[in-house]
Amino acid sequence: MRFALFFVFCVVQFTAVAAETASTSKTTSNVLGTYNLILLEDYNFQGGDVEGQAFIGGNLNAQGRTAEFGSRLANTDTAIDAVTIVGDVNANGIRVLRDNNLVYGGALNASTVELNDGNDGEAIYNPDVSITDIANSLYADTAYYASLTENGTYSNGSFNYLGTDEVAVFNVSASEVFAQNSSLNLIAGSAETIIINVSASDLQGKDIVIGGGVNSTGDFTQQSYFSNVLWNFYDAESIDFNNLNVKGSVLAPFADTTGGSSFDGSFAAQSYTGAREFHNFVFNYEREASVVEVPAPHSSLFLILIASILMVTRRLKVTR
Repeated sequence: MRFALFFVFCVVQFTAVAAETASTSKTTSNVLGTYNLILLEDYNFQGGDVEGQAFIGGNLNAQGRTAEFGSRLANTDTAIDAVTIVGDVNANGIRVLRDNNLVYGGALNASTVELNDGNDGEAIYNPDVSITDIANSLYADTAYYASLTENGTYSNGSFNYLGTDEVAVFNVSASEVFAQNSSLNLIAGSAETIIINVSASDLQGKDIVIGGGVNSTGDFTQQSYFSNVLWNFYDAESIDFNNLNVKGSVLAPFADTTGGSSFDGSFAAQSYTGAREFHNFVFNYEREASVVEVPAPHSSLFLILIASILMVTRRLKVTR
């Protein structure tokens, strides 16, 4: 028994020493900088199009319609995956532009599949395709942005930043921002990136319904800001964008979404139902993310472990 306990002790010590060699490094995370549209579940397509790359974690449901993707992507010599659909493609047709690929993991229930503008694009069946890594990244992103300290002010429809930081952060509630017939004005000042954290905690069911007639003014209307603004709906469970023309990217990984006039930025949500255009202005900010690296233990540690095992083995033979 004593030798068995000693063996366990050696293993524990070996593991502890190896763990002490772990180090933390920094990397960056920004899936919103790659995809124009990310849905963790279904895309219930009723019209419109997605100009950039799309990743759909559920089904594409476009019965009686032709869904179009990738019209504003670069037409290069190497095809990229313009749209990836983890589930089934249920559509009258699907059209992928700029000579790029359609990737799907379920059934391809489409009368027509158009791969336009060249001969490089393919329809690729991959049953192993998964949304898991992207979903985990979005969950981490929404929590990170929600944790940032507010340094801007919001009052009477105006987001105003007067500081000198590169990132301006506003924390607001949905009920105070999205009133009927209101104007949303942005004065970004010297900020290069604008994070607007929108809480739905004061709404029943955390369901956001944006009032009609909401207009965007100021820096919201400048195209140079479309890739620099993020609306982080970190706790919403549903969002009806009504007829809002959203300026900037949307991050709402827990929300089923609908409506909107159009979207000038990346859009990430649980699901989307509607007939709207997603314009290819992806979010260009990369946040830092910690990565724990555990290097291979030093060879001397292995020698210690091997010697311990040999000693225990010999002692057990002697006692028999």
